[in-house]
Amino acid sequence: MFVYTREAHPGERVPHHDTFERKLEHARLLRDEGGIRRNILVDDISGTVHRAYGSMPNMTWVIGRGGRVVYKANWTNASNVESFLDRYLDAYAQVPRGTGRAPYVTEQLEFRPVDHRHFQERLLRNGPRAVQEFDNAKELWARGDTGGS
Repeated sequence: MFVYTREAHPGERVPHHDTFERKLEHARLLRDEGGIRRNILVDDISGTVHRAYGSMPNMTWVIGRGGRVVYKANWTNASNVESFLDRYLDAYAQVPRGTGRAPYVTEQLEFRPVDHRHFQERLLRNGPRAVQEFDNAKELWARGDTGGS
């Protein structure tokens, strides 16, 4: 499932959500333009789910039975999620009778392909303000300013 939380790069043509109806409209646009085939749940206008799960853009969470977080990534990469799910389900299938599993945490740095042309097209679709705000953010990042305190 996919949870649509907010417009990452709002502009004049695809603005911030000011109503739930507009948020639904933007979720449909994302589905149609992105070719998303899985279910899309739309967060409320206040972003309750988004805030509860860290407020990062494009996060991925896999929640196991009982509500335990079993996978978390600060960027969605379908092949990484699929690989994790295969390992996770295999770990359950491979446990001999009378034994258990001991969870442990790992961290790794992943890389993703970036299609700059496609991204720029999306910014332009949203409007000039989206382009300008992203260019301003890139200048901050180049100086090492991540916006934190």
